[in-house]
Amino acid sequence: MFLRAFLASVVVITVLVNAAEAGAPTSTLQATFAQANRIIADPTLEERPLERIVAIRTLFSKVFDFRGASEDVLGPEWKARTAVEQREFTSIFSGFVQRSFVYWLAAAAEIDANGITVSYLGESVERDRAAVRTVIVGRGGRPIRLDHWMVYQGNRWLVRDITIDGVSLITNYRAQFDRVMRTSSYHDLVVRIQERVGTELPRPASGGELLGAEMKLAPYLYEMR
Repeated sequence: MFLRAFLASVVVITVLVNAAEAGAPTSTLQATFAQANRIIADPTLEERPLERIVAIRTLFSKVFDFRGASEDVLGPEWKARTAVEQREFTSIFSGFVQRSFVYWLAAAAEIDANGITVSYLGESVERDRAAVRTVIVGRGGRPIRLDHWMVYQGNRWLVRDITIDGVSLITNYRAQFDRVMRTSSYHDLVVRIQERVGTELPRPASGGELLGAEMKLAPYLYEMR
């Protein structure tokens, strides 16, 4: 019993030490947004906007924990899926999130020659979890609150969820996905996500507002009908 407790405490201490060595979660986001702004300001991409979007999507994909987010967004349905299905869903959901969030960011943020203006308000860290509070300057100078909920995995900090002005992306995706699975099936949900990622550009949920009205869906999310 004593040995088991000792080994457990060693594991916890090791995780905390590694997390500290990895640098603050805020530093991860600062580096990511700084690199995104370099892409935005790159004059060689001025006439190639699609390449710019793809580059930013690739950049942000490196700091997202898509598997963890996939498990959260499916809830109990995740455990009902096979390992192959879990990998498949993670793959299509990662493309879904990258596409919708980056297009939203491009549409909602005030972008100047230097890129997007981000203010870092602070962070809170508890073991392998962290929250980083930021504000970006939106169109017309309106501040938009972005809170990043992060986890420590594989010797680095990754984003698990983002709340936009208090509205969680994952919570709202889960509400949409649950609705589809209740009225249809999991397999129909997968087909619908694949169709939207492959054939549609993101669009505002309601009249160009930053928050859609129907379910207060986060902006530029696909509505799964």
